[in-house]
Amino acid sequence: MRFPPIGHEQWTDDVRDILASFSVPFSEFGLNGDESEKDQLSPILSTVLQNPALARVYFPFAKYLLRESSLQPRHTRMIILRVAWCWQFDLEWTQHSMMAVRDNLLTENEVGRIAATEISDHWGAEERLLLTAVDHMRRQSDIPDAIWQQLAVHFDQRQLADLTFTIGGYVLAGMYMNAFRIPVNR
Repeated sequence: MRFPPIGHEQWTDDVRDILASFSVPFSEFGLNGDESEKDQLSPILSTVLQNPALARVYFPFAKYLLRESSLQPRHTRMIILRVAWCWQFDLEWTQHSMMAVRDNLLTENEVGRIAATEISDHWGAEERLLLTAVDHMRRQSDIPDAIWQQLAVHFDQRQLADLTFTIGGYVLAGMYMNAFRIPVNR
């Protein structure tokens, strides 16, 4: 790894304060704000803790995108998986495909369809549009007006903002995971 995770012996009061601010859903990443789980702290998160000031602002943003967005959890996970597949973020793909199936948001077959070059007719209109939006952001860093107008039929402005930020937020996450060379644990 280029950017090693912070070890428990390096935890400062600032790091402990950041970890204590996590809520229950983050327990799936080995975090309960409880030092008894210190050896299970995910390198996805603990690398960011090398810079506590960054972690303090990034973690709430990441939590919002994954857990508090105005998008349906199924849609959020579909977007994340399409981002991971389009940008070749192996760690992000591995983590989120497991969670999507475990949380009954997507079937294994649906996860496989997200990784297809062509967007399947299996998806309903709004889900096909979400996946198409990710593809356009990948190709041109924009969503064309015609697609945006179609999205606006199904999603309000808050949801469209969350869609855009979820795509960008998970591109950011995947890039740091790749750049830090965080290993994929299957």
